[in-house]
Amino acid sequence: MIAIELQHAIDDFVYNWRPALCKSESPNNLFLQTKTGKQLTQDSVYQIVSRACYKFTGKRTNPHLLRDMLVTHVRQTSNASEKQLEALALYMGHSVSMQRDSYDRRTIEQKVAPAVDLLKSVNANSSSTI
Repeated sequence: MIAIELQHAIDDFVYNWRPALCKSESPNNLFLQTKTGKQLTQDSVYQIVSRACYKFTGKRTNPHLLRDMLVTHVRQTSNASEKQLEALALYMGHSVSMQRDSYDRRTIEQKVAPAVDLLKSVNANSSSTI
């Protein structure tokens, strides 16, 4: 599933730019290496992501770490519902439990903070009614 905002750019690539890169041995591959016109390999995607992250942040990273950072950021800075987190997990090709166990890099204190806040709220409400 591709965001609708990207559709024009992808269509432009497929119909106008991709044919210029395409070699006869890779006519059915959507994404190609720019220098050779051959299909992207797992290693070439890894290199593209790593270089782009370094270029824009000055920090070395890789596709797996980028996924970790995305999940951690969403879980730490948003009020995403369980439904939204489940959708993100499915979008990433994982279950919610794998997303939580493998990609969420928050500290234990950060993970339990909502529960601590809830207990404080409950305690404050019960104290004010006494």
